[in-house]
Amino acid sequence: MVSGKYSALSGMVSRDQAMGNIAANLANVSTTGFKKDRVSFAAMLRGAKQADETRGINYARIRAINADFSQGAIQVTDRPLDVAIDGEGFLKVRKNNEIFYTRAGRLALDGNGMVQTEDGFTVLGAGDAPLQIDTTQGKDIVIAETGEIAVNGTPSGGRLQVYGIDDPKKLVKVGQSLYKLPEGNDQPLADFRVIQGGLETSNVNMMEEMTAMIAAQRIFEAHAKTLESYSKLGDKQDELGSLG
Repeated sequence: MVSGKYSALSGMVSRDQAMGNIAANLANVSTTGFKKDRVSFAAMLRGAKQADETRGINYARIRAINADFSQGAIQVTDRPLDVAIDGEGFLKVRKNNEIFYTRAGRLALDGNGMVQTEDGFTVLGAGDAPLQIDTTQGKDIVIAETGEIAVNGTPSGGRLQVYGIDDPKKLVKVGQSLYKLPEGNDQPLADFRVIQGGLETSNVNMMEEMTAMIAAQRIFEAHAKTLESYSKLGDKQDELGSLG
């Protein structure tokens, strides 16, 4: 009976964690470049691991939470310094000598023509060099699908670069649609497509997440009722044990 109580409790804990993950996804449904997280579950059902590590109790647990890097919809903004990556890859940005990766392409220029994200991170172009656009001769900025930048019809010498990651699962979310790569490598992609005047929206599907939330809530409640039933049975067992 005790093992059943622990199994039900572990089920409640894992579903509570899942609901927290879903809530975080829903909170970022309007965040540019946001990638939803997916939860995968695991259970210790049999074998030496269950016998040795859980003493025969079948624990349910979250095995992993991984970002889903599927493409989000592209929203047309017609703003020259808004860019969306169509396909795989990330923009590589830097702040305080730290490197980050993002798909949030709402960019801006500082007073020296350096290209930055809206949060002030410096965008790195080809060769990991800070990307700079010379607008002294005009303000008509055109970013080609291949990343080349022209101002008033004249090539600026700058190129927006998209970087690939060997294993995207190694990317760690740090907020603001930014990722760090504690281990692994990036590489500049030779073939990519960027869309000027557009932004990639969050890939969170609100209806899908709401459905998942309802399902997780129902499973949580089922585990809670099971735990309550075990508690009642335990009380009855104690009463029977005290007779005579």
